[in-house]
Amino acid sequence: MSENPSLAAKMIHPMIKWLFTLVLLHSGNLMQASGDLIDPECWTPWFDRDNPSGRGDFETLSKLHKENPGKICQHPVEIEVKTASGAIVSSTGNVIHVADTRRGFVCRNRDQPRNGRCADYQVRFLCPLEFCKPKECWTPWFDRDNPSGRGDFETLSKLHKENPGKICQHPVEIEVKTASGAIVSSTGNVIHVADTRRGFVCRNRDQPRNGRCADYQVRFLCPLEFCKPKECWTPWFDRDNPSGRGDFEILFKLHKENPGKICQHPVEIEVKTASGAIVGSTGNVIHVADARRGFVCRNRDQPLNGRCADYQVRFLCPLEFCNPKECWTPWFDRDNPSGGGDFETLSKLHKENPGKICEHPVEIEVKTASGASVSSTGNVIDVADTHRGFVCRNRDQPHGRCADYKVRFMCPLEFCEPEVCKTQWYDRDNPSGTGDFEILEKLYLEHPNEICSFPLDIEVQTVAGNTVASTGDVIAVVDATTGFICKNADQKSGYCSDYKVRFTCPIAFCKEHECWTPWFDRDNPSGTGDYETLSKLHKENPGKICKQPVKIEVQTTSGASVGSTGNVIHISDTQTGFICLNRDQPHNGRCADFKVRFLCPVEFCKPKVCKTPWYNRDNPSGTGDFEILEKLYLEHPNEICSFPLDIEVQTVAGNAVASTGDVINVVDATTGFICKNADQKSGHCSDYKVRFTCPIDFCKKMGIHVK
Repeated sequence: MSENPSLAAKMIHPMIKWLFTLVLLHSGNLMQASGDLIDPECWTPWFDRDNPSGRGDFETLSKLHKENPGKICQHPVEIEVKTASGAIVSSTGNVIHVADTRRGFVCRNRDQPRNGRCADYQVRFLCPLEFCKPKECWTPWFDRDNPSGRGDFETLSKLHKENPGKICQHPVEIEVKTASGAIVSSTGNVIHVADTRRGFVCRNRDQPRNGRCADYQVRFLCPLEFCKPKECWTPWFDRDNPSGRGDFEILFKLHKENPGKICQHPVEIEVKTASGAIVGSTGNVIHVADARRGFVCRNRDQPLNGRCADYQVRFLCPLEFCNPKECWTPWFDRDNPSGGGDFETLSKLHKENPGKICEHPVEIEVKTASGASVSSTGNVIDVADTHRGFVCRNRDQPHGRCADYKVRFMCPLEFCEPEVCKTQWYDRDNPSGTGDFEILEKLYLEHPNEICSFPLDIEVQTVAGNTVASTGDVIAVVDATTGFICKNADQKSGYCSDYKVRFTCPIAFCKEHECWTPWFDRDNPSGTGDYETLSKLHKENPGKICKQPVKIEVQTTSGASVGSTGNVIHISDTQTGFICLNRDQPHNGRCADFKVRFLCPVEFCKPKVCKTPWYNRDNPSGTGDFEILEKLYLEHPNEICSFPLDIEVQTVAGNAVASTGDVINVVDATTGFICKNADQKSGHCSDYKVRFTCPIDFCKKMGIHVK
């Protein structure tokens, strides 16, 4: 033995580490491409939150948790300390007050001999391995076969078919045990296949002494992203600055000021300065930093009369808060196994259910008509994918026939979500009275036909374009049914800001109200270019184009896009129109021949109309309510135009037809309205009234005054 123990230790330690590495490499448990030993320990980064210029160096765990949320495990296993320059603690000669995994590290200047002071220290913590290492992603256990036939065949191809979406396409590892949980080697079976490409196969014919395979179950290790959903972080929020009492990024205030932007119960909080620096770099004492309350830094807590930095926060939310909802079709059961099997093929489902299934589904889900899983049936499945659908053939089944199955498909979200459009912004009121009242009912009256009957959503901004949250106003009402209300009486300042609103409508409403001109082609490029200028188009087509178009659309006379021509375009806007100059074209080329059209305000296209009075000629005391146009003509001569443009129906109390639940037999501007008592569950129709839309000229001609 060496006389120098420390030297001996230094010599022996590398040898032990080398031997340990060989053992691990041989076992296959811990390798990497370079052959180095992988450190299985989970250490945090180094933290240096304090320096000893005050009372000492306080690297306390409670404050490090607050200043570095999510970076240190809740209950560290070990602490490591060294000076900021990397020297060991004992080299400083300091008396250490605290150094443990519960409180962290404290060195107090008052404890040092000869009026000395503490060195500047940094700390890190050892955490449980699962804090550093992402969890593994194992599938459930599958036992699709038993060895009563040719053996036990837990093949990946069949497991994929029988459990669509439950196993990743390319597993990383396979694990096998018997159905009772014993290890494979304990069975003495000869195994034919056990890998991540084919799965697991044990054949009875391979077993010695006419034995048979045990009953096995398998599971697969998949890439982590197959199991682990992506993280869902909110945007960064900076609602306060430290010019007052400090920086208060309080969760309940952020919720109020940013409705719908933060989940109700965040999982984690992340904090940094407005400039992007970490909290620890500021030296601030943090009062609160958690996902329940948010973040608070108080100026009064800062040493040497300092003040808090300006901070921003964001929150980790459950994935479903970020992820759009899944888009599943209804369940389809188009076939039953009484013939050749159960054929729920995508091609036939598309034909039989037009518009109900997207062209290219993302995923397929299959279960029996009674709701049981595919694997529970024991059926051999021929096809189960998003290209062909699902097929179970009777001829493939041992001892029987296919069960009756149903399928559904996951589609891209846009297949489920209807297309929408936005109205223009409206500012009908200002807060000079009792507040700002942007009421939908009043907007309907002031802007007829501009807003759909049942808006899907409402947006609100100040007239200057700022968010509601930025004003600090207390809002009384904001919804797509009522509109928007801000009351001056609710405000600390005594006055609401001035707001504007707009509504989201189904796309069909906007398309119905779009007003495009015809296509115009007034010029060709045989001269200096193609000049489809608005000023000349106005002169040459009086009354055909609105004074101030909203949008211009251009294509070649053959219908090709502008981009496909390769032309350099000189002008294309709603003020001038369209100009392509031959001189601008590369390689002495010339402009294509273009045509243009313009989008105008809807009132430019839509003919003015008028409404007749309401008529209630019948009531449902007989066979029903018959508001027939032909009879109304006789009873109200000259009050209704010969060919009404539209019909409106309400109950005599003014309620919508839909609200009654009645089954309506006829409702059109040609026949009128019919509701039959015999069609109703209650045995009786409601009592209805009707009115008709006519051209404005009819009303003027007949001298009918209509509101």
